[in-house]
Amino acid sequence: MSALEITNSRRILVVGQRSSGKLAFLKALTGSLPPTIANSTSPAGLSHALPLVTSYYKTTVPIWIDEIPSTSPSTWSSTYLSAEAREVLHALGAFILTFRKPSSEVDLARIRDVLRAVQGIVKACGYAWDGVCLAVGMPQSLQPRLELEVEVWEEMCRECGFEFVDFEIKARNEFGESAGMERVREALEANDWAADDEIGDGDREDGDDDAGSFGSFAGGDDDGEGMDPLKFIGDEMEREMFGLHRAIFGDEESTEESSVHGITDDEDEEAQVEKLETMMMRMSALKARELDMREDVPKEERRRVAAKALSDIMKSS
Repeated sequence: MSALEITNSRRILVVGQRSSGKLAFLKALTGSLPPTIANSTSPAGLSHALPLVTSYYKTTVPIWIDEIPSTSPSTWSSTYLSAEAREVLHALGAFILTFRKPSSEVDLARIRDVLRAVQGIVKACGYAWDGVCLAVGMPQSLQPRLELEVEVWEEMCRECGFEFVDFEIKARNEFGESAGMERVREALEANDWAADDEIGDGDREDGDDDAGSFGSFAGGDDDGEGMDPLKFIGDEMEREMFGLHRAIFGDEESTEESSVHGITDDEDEEAQVEKLETMMMRMSALKARELDMREDVPKEERRRVAAKALSDIMKSS
C-alpha cells in the first residue's frame, strides 16, 4: 500500500526580525530560496513550499514568511490576534522563529521579547492546537559573541513553548539525538499536517470528497475511492508491530539476523520490547475506537481520530 497523500496541508509560519537569517534557514531547509516579490525590500509576504515524504505520508507544506519589526514585537503579534486573522491561525501547523545569536545582554533581551510575542500567537491557536514550535539560533558574525550554554537556550525557549535548535550543529548531540537542521526536518516530518475541511477549498461541492487527500486516505495508485481512515492507520500499525515482533523474537539463533534487525545487546532489545508494547496499546485503543464508530459517525470525526493516531505513530518511530 502506498503512502497516503495529504493534498490540503496546514502551513508553516517562518518569522524573525530583519537580518535574523530567515532566508538562510529556508535555503537550508528546502534547498532553494522563495520567489521574491518585485520591488520588495523585506521577505515579509513571501511564500515557499516544503515537500515531505515519509513511510506514512507525502505532502507539500506551504510556508508563509513574515518579519517582526524591531521596535514593537507585541504590536506585530497583535495583528495575528484579531478576528480577521482567525482563519490564518487555524491554517497553521508549525511556527519557526529564527534569530541571530546575541552579542550582548541587550540582544538577548530582544530575543526574549520576540519569543514571548510569538508565544502569544501560538496560544491564540487554542488549547487543543497540536503543532511544532521551533526557535532556531542562527550564526552571529559580530564579535564578541555572548556565549551561553545550550541548557540556558533550551530553558529560555521552553518557557515560551518552543524547542531550541542550534543551526550551526551539523551532527548529532552528545546523547545521539538529532540536532541542527536534521532535528528541524525530523520534527516537521513527525507533525500532523492534515488540515480541517473548512481550511480547504471553500467552493468544493458537498458531495465532492477530497479524494487523494489525507481526509479520504486515498493512495496514489488506487482507483480513486477513499479508504476508511481508521482502517488505513490500523493496517499501518499492524505492519509496524509485525516488524518489531520479528526484530525481537524472530530467528533468535541467528546472530547475523539479529544484527540486521539492530538487536546488538540487552538494552537494544529492551527498547524494542518497550516500543512494541506501546504500539500494542495504541493499536488496542484504536481498534476499540473503531468499534464504537459505525457508519453513522461523521467522516470528519473519523479523520480526526486517524490523524491523531498517525501523529502518535510518527512520534514513536
